[in-house]
Amino acid sequence: MVKKSPDAYRTIGEASKEIGVPTYVLRFWETKFKQVKLIKRPGGRRFYKPEDIKLLLKIKNFLKNDGLSIKQANEKLDTDINNAKSNIDTNTNREYEEKPNSKNKIPQQTIMKLDTCVIDTNEEAPLIKVRTESFDSTTGSDT
Repeated sequence: MVKKSPDAYRTIGEASKEIGVPTYVLRFWETKFKQVKLIKRPGGRRFYKPEDIKLLLKIKNFLKNDGLSIKQANEKLDTDINNAKSNIDTNTNREYEEKPNSKNKIPQQTIMKLDTCVIDTNEEAPLIKVRTESFDSTTGSDT
């Protein structure tokens, strides 16, 4: 059997083995935890991203080890996600705050990065291609 990359998508069987719960439990958790956002192909096949696997392991930990109910686990996940979002927002805002300066100079060079993600659904398993482009505002060219 070929070992998959850590970034590869997992089928429900592979996810089930990795998490240590039966496949029917994963299907049940899909209905109870809105945070689980797996990819479902038109034929009904489920694919789990590495982030989904981490989230499902966290859910398993809340339910099995911490003894939380589904409702409590949902609340804890929402709290964790909101805290993570507020940390991201805080860090992002700090990046763009004006630095104390007598003249408040505008930065002379701005480099923007654009990630383009294309999902090819014609393949048996989803194929994702990511392309990153940079733009330098001082020269007006791609970097």
